[in-house]
Amino acid sequence: MKFPKGKPILESTRLEFINLDNVLSASKRERAHRISGYILIIYPDVVELIFLKEGESFNAARISQKERKIIPISEVIEKANKNATSGIISEYVTDEILLSLMITSITTDPVKANVDFSRLQPKIFIDKLKTTGFNGFIWIKSGVDESFVHFHEGNITGCYAAGSAEKLTGDEVISFISKPNLNISIFDHIEDTIITQATPAQVSMFCKIFSSLLKGYAQPMGNVLVLRAFMSSKSIVQKEFPFIEQFIIESDLSINGKMVVEPKLFAQGMARWFDLIHESFSTFLGKESTVIAKKVLNDYRYALKSIYFFDYTKIKI
Repeated sequence: MKFPKGKPILESTRLEFINLDNVLSASKRERAHRISGYILIIYPDVVELIFLKEGESFNAARISQKERKIIPISEVIEKANKNATSGIISEYVTDEILLSLMITSITTDPVKANVDFSRLQPKIFIDKLKTTGFNGFIWIKSGVDESFVHFHEGNITGCYAAGSAEKLTGDEVISFISKPNLNISIFDHIEDTIITQATPAQVSMFCKIFSSLLKGYAQPMGNVLVLRAFMSSKSIVQKEFPFIEQFIIESDLSINGKMVVEPKLFAQGMARWFDLIHESFSTFLGKESTVIAKKVLNDYRYALKSIYFFDYTKIKI
C-alpha cells in the first residue's frame, strides 16, 4: 500500500538496521522528535502503521489486500522485533488531519463505497460537494495507492496524494482526480481520533502492578487462594470492561496482556479491578491488605497520576 507522505524522518530503511523502541522513545530525548505523523512498516504481504501525536504513539493498524483493522500498538512492535529481516520502515511528519482521515477509512464504513470515478465528472462532483457544504472526505484508491481529499463546509482544505509530501490545491485537485481508473468512497464525517489506545508502556505498567500485588498477597495467603481471587475478580470486572479478558496470568503470578482500549476506559477498568482484589483480601487481612496495595501503587504513583488512575480507585496515595 502507498499512502500520502510528509516530511521524512526515516525512509525506506531495512527494519533490521533500526531499533523501533528507540524510534518510539525519541520524543522523550529530543524535542525535534515530538512530531505528529506515522511510522510505516512494509512486509511482503502486509503493511503496519503506528500513528504518532507529539511524538507519542496513539494508535496502530494493519492493512493488506484482505483486511484493514486497528490492532494493539504492542502487536506492531512485537512483530517488528521478530521479523526485522523482512521489513522496510519509514517515518513521516504529516498533518494531524491526514492521520484522522487514514484512521477513519479503517474504522468507519463510508456512506458510498467503491464508486467508479470514471462515471462521474470530477469538476461537477466537486462543485456539488461545495454547494451542499459537505463536511467529510473522499478516499481515493488506484491499485495500491490511497489518497484523501478533505472538505470543511464544502471547501477543500487538503488533498493528500499517495506517494506525495505536498498537499494539492485548486486546479491540481481537479487534475489529480481526473486520472483514469480511480475508485472512490465517500465519508460524511471524520472519527474523533482523539480517542486513542492505551500505550504498550501503560499496559506493561499495569501488568507489573498486578503481578506485584498478587505476589504481595501470596506471601500471607498462598498462591492457590490468590489465583482464585484473581480469576473471580477478573470474571466480574470484564462484564463491565470487556478488555480485561485480554489479560492472562502465568503460574509464577506474572501478568500479560495486549489490547486496544481508550486510556480513560483503561484506567477506569484497572482501578475497578484493583479495588476488587484489594477488597477481597481485606476480609482476611484487614488493614494489611491496604498496606500491601498502597506499597505496590506507591512505586508507580507519578505515572498513575498522569492517567488519572487515582480519580477512579478507592485507594489514595
